[in-house]
Amino acid sequence: MNIKLTNNSNKYPDDTEKWNQWFAGVTDGDGCFYINIKERSISYEITTHVTDARVVYDIKNKLKGGAVRLRSGSQSIRYRVKAKNIIINIINRLNGKLYNQARIAQFEECCRMLNISPISAPFSIDKNNSYLAGLIDSDGSFAISVTKSSPEDSQISGVEGRTIRLMNAQNFSQISLKITSVDSTYLSMLQHFYGFGSIYAEKANLYKKRPKTKYHWTIKRYEDFLHLYDYCKKNPLKSVKMHRMRLALLYFKYKELQYHLKPAGTMEWKIWTKFCKSWFKYSY
Repeated sequence: MNIKLTNNSNKYPDDTEKWNQWFAGVTDGDGCFYINIKERSISYEITTHVTDARVVYDIKNKLKGGAVRLRSGSQSIRYRVKAKNIIINIINRLNGKLYNQARIAQFEECCRMLNISPISAPFSIDKNNSYLAGLIDSDGSFAISVTKSSPEDSQISGVEGRTIRLMNAQNFSQISLKITSVDSTYLSMLQHFYGFGSIYAEKANLYKKRPKTKYHWTIKRYEDFLHLYDYCKKNPLKSVKMHRMRLALLYFKYKELQYHLKPAGTMEWKIWTKFCKSWFKYSY
């Protein structure tokens, strides 16, 4: 028997549909379907950093099942589920919402095994769709790079070293958000339909066993971060990355006021150093 979902937007209430959109973004970023042909079984899993345990527990609670485990030897945590009823629930929630070609291939194989008709995602996406929030929660990276530091500051390791180098960077720092993929198709969709960001290609490392060109969707300008902040007010991130999203506009404000250039000990300098320490609050 084929199960057809001809209109996902009518299947779920609005708040659940927003969650499904976010879940699709998370899945395209860090999710994965594993198929055991011999046993005819399917499992779904997603792995995040331990600081983002909230993400996997949110998924576990919403789907009402699965297991969350710490991964040995790494600072990561994984959600995994094999129960057929939950896998079908996942398939129904994601049907017509995935854009990552690798994930779509896995998804369509699952649909064949479960006799579910896969729906192709539209190339048009509403600006308030929560997909981008899920993709940032899983695959996004907020960073402030420092391009010049003193020899003394360069010798300090760990979070302390990164904090001190940012505090003393003066005009040699740059904030950015980056999403990286070997599939440029859905990154181009993000750029086109959300209306901000730019894409650049990183040449494949020929020394790797399977060299692939990487594509980076990135934002650096104040106007782009302002658009993203407005988006996140309606579609908040569930990961600790929301902490840096909130700080991003402060970075531009303090730079404009030149707090980063004030002498040590002044009120402005203290505000800047407090910002730098807060930026690395969840860093290891």
